[in-house]
Amino acid sequence: MKTTTRFITALILLESASAWQLHEWGTFTTVSGSDGVLLSGLQREEETLPPFVHAHFGMENGQIQSMEGVNRILQRHGTLGFAPTFSKGFGERPVSNVTVKMETPVIYFHSDKAFQASVKVGFEGGSISQWYPARSGGEILPEPEAPADPVKSPTPLEKWTIDFSKPYRGGIEWKVDVLSPEESALTLTFKPKDSVNWLRARVPGANVVRTSDGELENYLFYRGIGNFTPGLVTRVSSDETLLLENQTSGDIPYALAFESRQGKIRWLELPGGISKDAGATITEAQWTEAPGGFPTPIYQSLRKGLTGSGLTLAESDAMIQTWWSSYFERDGLRVFWIVPREVTDRVLPLSVDPDPETIVRTLVGRSEVLRPGLEREWLAASRKSGNEAHPWQALVNSDRFGLAIQERVRAITSQTAGVSGH
Repeated sequence: MKTTTRFITALILLESASAWQLHEWGTFTTVSGSDGVLLSGLQREEETLPPFVHAHFGMENGQIQSMEGVNRILQRHGTLGFAPTFSKGFGERPVSNVTVKMETPVIYFHSDKAFQASVKVGFEGGSISQWYPARSGGEILPEPEAPADPVKSPTPLEKWTIDFSKPYRGGIEWKVDVLSPEESALTLTFKPKDSVNWLRARVPGANVVRTSDGELENYLFYRGIGNFTPGLVTRVSSDETLLLENQTSGDIPYALAFESRQGKIRWLELPGGISKDAGATITEAQWTEAPGGFPTPIYQSLRKGLTGSGLTLAESDAMIQTWWSSYFERDGLRVFWIVPREVTDRVLPLSVDPDPETIVRTLVGRSEVLRPGLEREWLAASRKSGNEAHPWQALVNSDRFGLAIQERVRAITSQTAGVSGH
């Protein structure tokens, strides 16, 4: 009798979760010089996250650092071991060789019925540094061996640095209750400390998820930093022609080039994308000037590319609106492209139980590209002294991509010195 009851219960649970869909979107942000080489220093954040978001100790971004963690490290190591943060930064844990910022992947559940789900996401080459709701498992950041006498010989700062050029594998796990559509509609996900972008990522129609400790949200959120090559190589020739080369090992289904400088906006859509091992060339004459004010055509183009990848219209709008300011209201040359699914699955291996009927994973590559002309301007600025050096110092110390720009200028300086030496 007990066996029969268990069998019936198992059938009910299986049937209840037999036809659901998982949808995900996020961004891989990189910066390359005009020579196509990826630059490091991408650990800096553009804006803080809500204070309720969880983070590794030392990788907080808008969260209050755990005093328990502070006291534990002080007792074991005689020092926090973390560099102070005076400007835009990534918490206090020192890191190096960060070439990719994985920004705001969110996972939605679409189901007609309630069920329990286990989700596991790996990160090949990076750390999942912040997340919400609370995880049930995942990576633990490496910690140096404690000294025999932490008072007399505290652990030095360099021992704490995570070098992402060396093999690293992060990951996260969640166990959540996926609420039914009826219960989701009545569930309050509002939080007093919600940010605008946090609100924009919520979409109607997605199920609310709940953890065992009662945390609720319209999606699973995670973010991280790492070192890997997404696969689109971006170069700019001496005549300012933008050169794109697909080295992802798959077809890029959609791409959009965008540039904003000194109040002028221009763009070019590649609706057919870039085939495997193929390339694209964008000359100065090919750009389309965007109209003043809100550039509706750019929004519509990106929305079409996202929905073409499998996201719903609401999810596509949520992604564009969440990232609009960062994507399109900041000066610079950048290429947006949909990462081939095989690349996403390799970098962020996903396992889900029970299996969804459909999985949509739309990671957008955001490739920031430095033009030769701008590199020359920065090189000249870096050589100034006194009061004239302040703009360059402000760029390096506070701009989100300041460290990457500094790395590129140093490389050009070294190349110039090598040539003159011969």
